[in-house]
Amino acid sequence: MSGIEIVGLISSIISIVDTAVKLHNVLKNADRLPQAFQEVALRLPVVKDTLTTIRGHLEETGVDEATFRAIMPVVEACGENAEALKNILQEVTVSHDHSRLQRYRLAIRRLGKGSQVEELMKTLLENVQLLAGNRAMQAATGAQVGEVLEAIHALSEVPPSAPDTPGSMNFHHYGTGSQFNNADSGTQNINTGSGRQYVANSMTFGSD
Repeated sequence: MSGIEIVGLISSIISIVDTAVKLHNVLKNADRLPQAFQEVALRLPVVKDTLTTIRGHLEETGVDEATFRAIMPVVEACGENAEALKNILQEVTVSHDHSRLQRYRLAIRRLGKGSQVEELMKTLLENVQLLAGNRAMQAATGAQVGEVLEAIHALSEVPPSAPDTPGSMNFHHYGTGSQFNNADSGTQNINTGSGRQYVANSMTFGSD
């Protein structure tokens, strides 16, 4: 794949991001959608602006073999992240307000771990950061890199958009003492003292 083709791929990613922005404009007044959707909408322009700068730099300087090998996997990952995010937003958009949250939950259950909108967006930003920081390109300004890092941090802090889905469990303990979490469906056996612990399906205690 030539430098021209890489530029074309980045252009297609920018188009996908534009579509994601339009989809989110449909959702911005929807009730009951998690805060993460708003955070994603705020960060989409950062992705577009940084990719646009990178594309412009590549158009001016071209891509040598070493740079191609370094950035091609990252560009492809950006495309996959952006496409997945757009597809999630499309699934939610086609529903009526009262069913959008349910449709979102069903979509991420089907797609599996890492498919929540904030996770997809964070991964996309991390890949954009890798592109912008490539020494051979020197594409993005310091301000743009700073915006990308700020966006990554903000998405790390946003509450999970679907905390009760597989792969999205968060446990917090702010007091003193022990915390016990059983995240699966099996039996949990806990002994915090110094005495014996007996574990069995049935037990009989008596004297001989």
